[in-house]
Amino acid sequence: MHFQQRQLTRATLLALREHGLYVCQRDGRGHIALELEMPYEEILPVRAERRRQVPQRQLMGLLFGALWLATSLVPREVSGAAWLAESWGWVVAGGVGLVAVFYYGLHNWWSQRVLHTARAQVVLPDTPAERAAFQDFTTALDRRAKTYLRREYGTVNPLGNIEPQLRRVAWLRELDVFSPAEARALTTRLTGQVPNAPLTSLGQDLDMPFVN
Repeated sequence: MHFQQRQLTRATLLALREHGLYVCQRDGRGHIALELEMPYEEILPVRAERRRQVPQRQLMGLLFGALWLATSLVPREVSGAAWLAESWGWVVAGGVGLVAVFYYGLHNWWSQRVLHTARAQVVLPDTPAERAAFQDFTTALDRRAKTYLRREYGTVNPLGNIEPQLRRVAWLRELDVFSPAEARALTTRLTGQVPNAPLTSLGQDLDMPFVN
């Protein structure tokens, strides 16, 4: 599965490969500006975020420029109350235009989609037509990473070194690859003990029972 976004100045490709997430960005001439592959071991947790970055200075400059233009469009021979009324008419018209530009830019120009992983984040322009595809790709990435980690690290061997295997089970549980029940079952298989709260009798802690 892959997600591709094309713009005038760059093109971005996100693809799920066998061992990791492939990211490639090209400039407007088709030259590679960024290319990397993040292994699935460094992906989880996966999170998608939508954020906005409004160019405040540019908008303020546009506002003052519109006010200057509105007053400049009033004929010089008009004065007094007529000048004030006509100026306000241009100001209101300019204000409506600025509100329309701001609303459109807020939903199309200044909105970003951010794909967060454990080691890095990928920032893309947020376009309404690609939101569903981006969310589907994020879900698929999370599922693929968990499937990969379960396949590569999810088996245990009670005859091997137990401590690193217990740490690995705890790591996979922390990443939500294993459910709590699965992690307990694997821990029991490795240690031969049921991982419950300590048993007490007459105020003394007892060893956990062994499972044959």
